[in-house]
Amino acid sequence: MDKILTLLLLSITLISCKKNIGVTEKEVNAVQQVLNFYNGECLRHKGIESKNGETKTYFELEMSKSPLLESNATNLKPHAANIAYLFYTSLDDEKTNYNQIRVKINLQNGTTSQFSYSDKEIEEIEKLMPKIDNISQLIKNKDFETLTNLFDKTLELETSQIAELFNKLDNQFGNVKQDQFQGFEFKEMKDIGQVITINVAQVREKTALTMVLTFIRSNQNLISIGF
Repeated sequence: MDKILTLLLLSITLISCKKNIGVTEKEVNAVQQVLNFYNGECLRHKGIESKNGETKTYFELEMSKSPLLESNATNLKPHAANIAYLFYTSLDDEKTNYNQIRVKINLQNGTTSQFSYSDKEIEEIEKLMPKIDNISQLIKNKDFETLTNLFDKTLELETSQIAELFNKLDNQFGNVKQDQFQGFEFKEMKDIGQVITINVAQVREKTALTMVLTFIRSNQNLISIGF
């Protein structure tokens, strides 16, 4: 039987940014960054867990009563990843305190979903973020030639194909006004292998769309833009 040793466990309901015993100021701020994005309520748990000789120093965020999560109940996985990303990247020089971020989402219908992300997985997305931001900016600038050149060369895409897609979107929904990163997933694709999908909320003049960017995980080359 696996032996699990929990050395430290703190559970605190976060209502405001007040300093609490057992957490650092940066941890309080990092949780607040999550609440600024999702609202609702958050319980925090942190500790050290040893199992089969492997030690995990974790911080868990338990979310509930979030209107955004409630309205996207069928799409919780990328949101959970976004919660982990928001928290971890807000820790600054305290990132090294944890090698795992856990996310638990409680919905009002009684269902609970749990997710976990290693520090290496989140850092992988951090390294990808400049490319994500660049893609969003190229779309705003309608620089479709440069955008086409970002795709993996095996796809042999033409600039006209990319331009046609975004011209149709511009005509139907208006120009892009703002973009917002909203999470990621690691997936397996047939004939390609491991990929990373990135969800970006693309706010246009008439409506908001979800743009999904797909990258080959091994080299971070772009292979797909979908809506």
